[in-house]
Amino acid sequence: MNVAFYTPYCGSETCHKGTIRTKFDKTKKQFVCECGWVSAFSEEFIEYYMKKWGIK
Repeated sequence: MNVAFYTPYCGSETCHKGTIRTKFDKTKKQFVCECGWVSAFSEEFIEYYMKKWGIK
């Protein structure tokens, strides 16, 4: 995690948008895609991500 605010690609096999980056949703505490896909990262990883990049 060396690139500030890096976000993963959408993980949906049926995403109509193609290969696009997700956005971090502070409320859901996961990465989300426009197509509705939501990541499933561990709580520990999300806490580290938020702390590392100063997301409150």
